[in-house]
Amino acid sequence: MVNYGGDEVSALVIDIGSSSLRAGYAGDDAPKAIIPSSYGYIPPSAHSDNGDVRMNETGASESVAKAKSFFGHSGPSIWRANMEIGNPITDGLITDFGPIPALFRHALEDVMRCSASEHPILVTEPSWNTTANRERMAEIMFEEFQVPAFYIANTSVLNTKRFCSFVDGFVLRKGLQHSSLPKLVHAHARHLLTAPNPVRRPADLYPYQLISSKQAVEPNAPPRYTLREDRLAGTTQSWREWYEAREVEEWVQSVAGVLDQGWNDQVVQHRQHKQYEFPTGYNAWFGPERFGVGEMYFHHSPQLVAGNPDIPKHIPGLITDSLRACDPELRQVLISNVVLTGGGSLFSGLADRLGSELARSFPHFKIHAPGNPIERRYGGWLGGSILASLGTFHQLWISREEWQEHGKAIVGQRCK
Repeated sequence: MVNYGGDEVSALVIDIGSSSLRAGYAGDDAPKAIIPSSYGYIPPSAHSDNGDVRMNETGASESVAKAKSFFGHSGPSIWRANMEIGNPITDGLITDFGPIPALFRHALEDVMRCSASEHPILVTEPSWNTTANRERMAEIMFEEFQVPAFYIANTSVLNTKRFCSFVDGFVLRKGLQHSSLPKLVHAHARHLLTAPNPVRRPADLYPYQLISSKQAVEPNAPPRYTLREDRLAGTTQSWREWYEAREVEEWVQSVAGVLDQGWNDQVVQHRQHKQYEFPTGYNAWFGPERFGVGEMYFHHSPQLVAGNPDIPKHIPGLITDSLRACDPELRQVLISNVVLTGGGSLFSGLADRLGSELARSFPHFKIHAPGNPIERRYGGWLGGSILASLGTFHQLWISREEWQEHGKAIVGQRCK
């Protein structure tokens, strides 16, 4: 029997987000398995039985339950005829538990080579998670994976535990979830790349899996490539959309940026241009417009606001609204402990610009933004790794015996 109490705890930590799933051993300084949350599946009508992984999760639709599914780095990134792309996460919440067991099983058994039944498991959750989701996750862990103990922890709390020693803090986790702001920035970047403009020709976002050959061309010159005609008919719309979104996100992380002191026409003209090459071979230099993408995180033009009355708030507005929702005596404590975390927070210049924006509204503030990219990107998982390895944490685990005795009610009582 696994000893999950005291300092000898041998727990697993799983942190699942809209973009990726991170899994590893408690006490480690980095996750062992990092796989995409998206997965590929071929509907039953489009395949013949060849022994691939199936999803048989109770509650999944019949068509998905019988689909051939493909997980991990060899899942959606590899082209397969008639393969659709799915993601169990919507706005940071698990909305489809059908693929969750298979996704977890791939991370734990195929990548980490360990058995979930031999380890307590801590799973992270967003602050806006629902009671039904928490109970369903506990049910999957105990009934399907037969874990000896389970706990579900708030991602925001885990981020503060990883980076700071304070109790009260404001966590700014900029990622692909909940807020519509990242979606707005992504849409703006896509429009910048694909719409005609006087500076450069629009980019064709064909994935490399559909390109047969290409030739080197000069910057801004029309690309010369040949498509794989044999694959076009078997390419699904969801796979194309998934890849194009991935390509735009890679451009944003590689090229886009934000000015640290706010928008200035003279300053932006003197900033260094960056070159980027697309899978088709088309390449171009990006200058001031690359900073316009990051500017949307902190400022919306009057024209944009007038044309979009429901436009999501920028980051300073989100912070201000969050503080207003708190008791007045807590506001200074929270703004003095702002934690910047998540893979999206590695956006070039974001931390410096956030400091400049907060300085305009708050005389005293402090931003905790670790310079180590691993700590920033996997802050939630690292916080869970620390928590699950503490000897004093053993009393909070929900044991299998407690689950069998109390059922789902124990989750809300123990995991607060």
